[in-house]
Amino acid sequence: MGAYQISVPGHAASQEVLCMRELLTNQRSKLERFGFDLEEKRQGDRTIFTCLNRQLGRQREHSLRQQLGQAVADYLITVDEPAFIRQIIAKEFHYRDPQETRQIESYAFHLLVDTEDEVDEEYGSLHRKEKMAQQVAHYLTHTHFLAVDGYFHFRMKRYKKVLIKLVEHAIDEYLLDQEYQEFINLLRHFVASQPSKVPLIHVVHGGGKRRFHLLTVEGKPLSLNEMDGVVDELMADTLSQEDMIVSTLLTAAPEQVVLHSLNPEENVIRTLLQIFSGRITLCEGCVDCKWHFNIGEDG
Repeated sequence: MGAYQISVPGHAASQEVLCMRELLTNQRSKLERFGFDLEEKRQGDRTIFTCLNRQLGRQREHSLRQQLGQAVADYLITVDEPAFIRQIIAKEFHYRDPQETRQIESYAFHLLVDTEDEVDEEYGSLHRKEKMAQQVAHYLTHTHFLAVDGYFHFRMKRYKKVLIKLVEHAIDEYLLDQEYQEFINLLRHFVASQPSKVPLIHVVHGGGKRRFHLLTVEGKPLSLNEMDGVVDELMADTLSQEDMIVSTLLTAAPEQVVLHSLNPEENVIRTLLQIFSGRITLCEGCVDCKWHFNIGEDG
């Protein structure tokens, strides 16, 4: 009879034990036909799960190790990985504010998902959970006892270094977005403080070479002789066509903006909606904007 022991910190009602119990119970249902059984006991400040394989056989042992590997990998990603990321944020980069910490955590987890297949060359084309499961299963060929938190801290040092770099990248993204939001707030304050110069501007955002058309309330192209000096200073570091559209709208200071777009999810559209919040309307489709979209796609 083969037996494997999986140890986690905490008592019966702790987050760690509840998580591992659920994961092992899920695996148990898959292995019952192999004579798999699960026992649990408290030992000091830890809980030990004993996973029994009552039917001998190399293939059954292999199947048991594979399922235990899956359970431990799920636990590592659910419990140890987030805890370590929070520890990095606090101890390595000295963020203490709970709100900031939560925001950076969110950036880190998004980056982790976005770079799933390129977290580390050691992981090849496999997702990190699949690779972790394989490594745990292989580890269990040499020992029948696994302290999961110890395994994470001492057997996954290379991966922990990857997580430190990932958190550093997440903090960079967080700071950039903070700067962007401060800039947006500055422009919103500028818009609110300026008297309106024109009643309405239509912004047509489509495809083709000319992605933007600015039209007056009569449907004529908007023309400005020169950019306002204050706007020029605010937008001094921007050069893209999208930024020039923002600059032109700031200079024109319209009372209302109607935005017609083929791609309302693009960043520039979200930026316009933020800057001109309260005076901008997103068109959901009209005859005039469809006509302009056709011009843009042909041009």
